[in-house]
Amino acid sequence: MGFFSTENRDARTVAVLGGAIYAVFVLSWLFSAGVYFSSQGVVAVVFALGYSVVGMFVTAAVPLYLFGRFSLVSSPLATLWILGDTAYQWRYGAHLHPLSSYLIVWPILLGFVLVITLGEAALRVGLDRIIGRFGLQRVF
Repeated sequence: MGFFSTENRDARTVAVLGGAIYAVFVLSWLFSAGVYFSSQGVVAVVFALGYSVVGMFVTAAVPLYLFGRFSLVSSPLATLWILGDTAYQWRYGAHLHPLSSYLIVWPILLGFVLVITLGEAALRVGLDRIIGRFGLQRVF
């Protein structure tokens, strides 16, 4: 019954596909908006690009897995809220560089999502123990 079991396959598949689509979508949007990597060394540019691609992938894949495996709805909703807030800041100039910041601070944003998700999980486990409803269950 571990992570590599066949019953987790659907949640993992959705997480991987969703993470890849999210990474392509966000990075395409960022590059089309003029965000680019610049450095004196090729290694720094490759590292920055890899960091960004992995970050955007993980930013979507982890919440999707938590939703699919444990029906935790706060994680994908919080992720979409953060993306929407970034788009708002970009559109209305509320932040000097929201797009490049999104690529840089993704571990902090993912941590924020996970804290919210932990709160939902604790609440739902507590409700399940008290009233026998709203427990964590598999969606796919």
